[in-house]
Amino acid sequence: MAEGQLSPQSGDDVPVSTPLHRAAGRLQSALPAGWQVEVVGAADGAPDSGQILRALPVSE
Repeated sequence: MAEGQLSPQSGDDVPVSTPLHRAAGRLQSALPAGWQVEVVGAADGAPDSGQILRALPVSE
């Protein structure tokens, strides 16, 4: 897989492709070097308790 591309994984390590994971890949490609995108579960108490995208600077 090309550098900077996300490889989303399901619980049993089978790659998945959902609209949110595809959006994460597009966001990752638009961000400057040194940033990463994660798909994470929403915080407890969230109204829909779905997943969200989080963009973070890469920690070294």
